[in-house]
Amino acid sequence: PGAPLPARSAAGGQTGARAGLRTCALTRVRASEEKMDWWEAPRRIVEVDNGMRARGIYYWLTDNHNVDLSKVELRVSPLEGLGVFAKTEIQAGEALFNVPRSCTIYPDMVFNDRQLGSSMRKLASASGTGVETIALATFLAREKMIGSESAFRPYVECLPWDSIHPLMWTDDEVELLEGTYAYDEIVAFREQVDAASEIFEPVLNPKGWKQIFQPIDSGAQSSEEFAFMMRGAFASVLSRAYDSDIGTEKARASGLEERVMIPLLDIFNHADSAATITFDATNSASKGFKIPVSAASKVIEPGSEILSFYGAKPNWNMLTSYGFVSGNPKSQESTLTASLDKSDPLFSAKSQALAKLEMSPSEQLFDIQVTKTPSPKVMAYLRIATATSEKEISDPAKALDEISEGNERAAKDMLHTLVQERQSFIISAKIRAQTAAQNGQENFVRREVADMVCQLLDSEGAALATLYEI
Repeated sequence: PGAPLPARSAAGGQTGARAGLRTCALTRVRASEEKMDWWEAPRRIVEVDNGMRARGIYYWLTDNHNVDLSKVELRVSPLEGLGVFAKTEIQAGEALFNVPRSCTIYPDMVFNDRQLGSSMRKLASASGTGVETIALATFLAREKMIGSESAFRPYVECLPWDSIHPLMWTDDEVELLEGTYAYDEIVAFREQVDAASEIFEPVLNPKGWKQIFQPIDSGAQSSEEFAFMMRGAFASVLSRAYDSDIGTEKARASGLEERVMIPLLDIFNHADSAATITFDATNSASKGFKIPVSAASKVIEPGSEILSFYGAKPNWNMLTSYGFVSGNPKSQESTLTASLDKSDPLFSAKSQALAKLEMSPSEQLFDIQVTKTPSPKVMAYLRIATATSEKEISDPAKALDEISEGNERAAKDMLHTLVQERQSFIISAKIRAQTAAQNGQENFVRREVADMVCQLLDSEGAALATLYEI
């Protein structure tokens, strides 16, 4: 149970963005040992800038893009980073503001960019679909590099370059996730980022005489600095991009998935329940994005933070996408892995029976959620696995119900053993995370990250506990 689980795609569909990229060695990015105070008390830049970034994006939206923000204000949130707060009393169903297309960032824009377009089109041609995340992240990295020359600078400066998204974790911190789906997912993301960094560093961060011929001037960085910045750009896209129909018909016809970065909308913090805004990025992209308060919401009082709902994805996916673990019971999920005993004399017959039910004799995975009844196939698998004669499994469909009293007892015993093994792993993983946090300065593990890992493990444990009710 301590081994990494078999790879699985994220519920949000991010895996398509990896298509066509070659895997390269992970760039080891660690904090300098001379900055131990950062490890002891990590803080976001946005929390110590005296509101500079909030004012910057506010005036950028109102002065440059004519966005009416009279009903809201931006300030540091007690939840995380910047937040959106009501300036006046706001009624249910009332429109908050409209974000015009002119200040959004989307793949078709990147493909037509004079510096990035050619390389991005070549990558898309070689890899097919799934380069949208790379396109958006590379564009953000370029805008970050050119600083005051960027038309998007106020927005870019508000992005989570200094977040604790797992892409920004140290190697020691990522290793605390080993044995969970979050580990498989974040390692895959890091490989994608490192491959993209290798491809686009010669374009964005040329060295020596090649700098003279850059279409857009940017400050040169070391390869390590560039790789770390690219991770921040990818973390921004994974946590903030929306599905949309904003691209051109030509772009959609070429297979581009529509993803869009929408300034201000992505500043709303998440609420597990009672979210106060609703939003659909697929219906009004050509004219901009209207952001209304949910019709089901209560009246929002002045000074109250206005919250969004990011969805009820499994917590391993919430962590790798948004960088936090949700308290929503719908996000509490674990996975049970079952296999047949290869030394069983009935192994072949049992394998055939499982195949008829579309299950595997080795490492069959079952998603277990707090709010959902486990699939009937869970017990069907265990009934077949604990059968003592071919007669009991001659009709595999009957295993979806109780075969016999003795078989049912054996199947439940096997279930409880599997659950106990996984719970033992969770306990040992939590101890490992807590110990690492205590020795954080030596192992490059922040307590904030270790706590997040423990929250993920607790979430998985809550889902496993429901199996004792079977």
